[in-house]
Amino acid sequence: MKYYPWSRLWLLNVTLSLLILSPFILASDLTENVIKTDSQSPLAPGERQVFVSTLNGELLAMNPRTGHIKWMLKEEPVLRVPVTVQHGYTFLPDPQDGSLYLLIEGRLKKMPFTIPQLVQASPCKSSDGVLYAGSKKDIWFAINPATGNKVETLSEATAERVCPASNEKAVFIGRTEYQISMFDAQSRSKRYNATFTDYSSHVLPEDVTYPLQHFSSSSDGRIITVDGSTGRILWDRDFGNPIVAMYLLQGDGLHRLPFTVIGRETLDSLVEVSTLILFLFSNLSVA
Repeated sequence: MKYYPWSRLWLLNVTLSLLILSPFILASDLTENVIKTDSQSPLAPGERQVFVSTLNGELLAMNPRTGHIKWMLKEEPVLRVPVTVQHGYTFLPDPQDGSLYLLIEGRLKKMPFTIPQLVQASPCKSSDGVLYAGSKKDIWFAINPATGNKVETLSEATAERVCPASNEKAVFIGRTEYQISMFDAQSRSKRYNATFTDYSSHVLPEDVTYPLQHFSSSSDGRIITVDGSTGRILWDRDFGNPIVAMYLLQGDGLHRLPFTVIGRETLDSLVEVSTLILFLFSNLSVA
C-alpha cells in the first residue's frame, strides 16, 4: 500500500495514540466520551478536589470525574516575559517548571538552569559577561474550598483577613513569584527579564493512589481524562489556556498531580482511534 505524506502523518498519530491508550481501550465501553454536567455536579463521597493551573494565571477547582468547574480564582499570568527579540536571540521559559531555552538564529538550546535556580544563585555572573539579579516573593492565601473566595492573605509585607468568621475549613495555598533580570556587564544594558510564578514549591509529593489519567494538549487547554481502572474516557474539555500544573487537594494540603502532555493532533487521533476500536469490538461482540 502506498502512503502519501499526509497519510503517514495520520498513521503516526494513530500509532502514538494506540501506544498511549493500549492499556485502556479494550476495557472501555461505547458510552459517550464527554460527560455533560451542570452547575450542581457534586463530588462523590470520598472524592477529592482537583486544581488546574493555566498559563494565564487561572486556578480552577474541578470535579476530577466529570470535568465540572466548581470555581475559578484569577491571579497574575504564570509567565511574564518580553515580547520582542533583542540582537537576534531570546529566551523561552517553560511555564511548567521555569526551565530556560535559548533561541538564537533559529536554533533552540536548553539552558542548564531554571529561573528559580538563577534567582537562588543571584547575584551572579556568567562566563560570557552576563550579570544576573533576581528576587523571590512568597505569599500564602487561604481560600474557602467550597466557593474559591479568599478569606486571608499572608505575606512578608502584609497580613489581610477578609472573612475571619469562616476560616475553619480554609485551605492555605502558597504561591512564589521569581523575578530574574540579565544585564550586559560592558554596556550595562538589560538583555532580558522574566517573571515566573509557581505553586509547586509548596506542594506535597505525588499521590500514587490517584485513580485517573489526564492527557493534556501541548498547544491549548484541552484535557482528556481516563479512568485508570476501567479504561473509560470520562470527559474531554478545553480550559481555554494551556495547562501548566494540576494539584490534588487532600487533608494535609496540595499534592502534585501528574499529567501527560501530547500534541493536539495526537490527542485528536487518540479519541478518534478509541472510538473506532470501540465500535469495531462492539460489532464483533454482536456478531
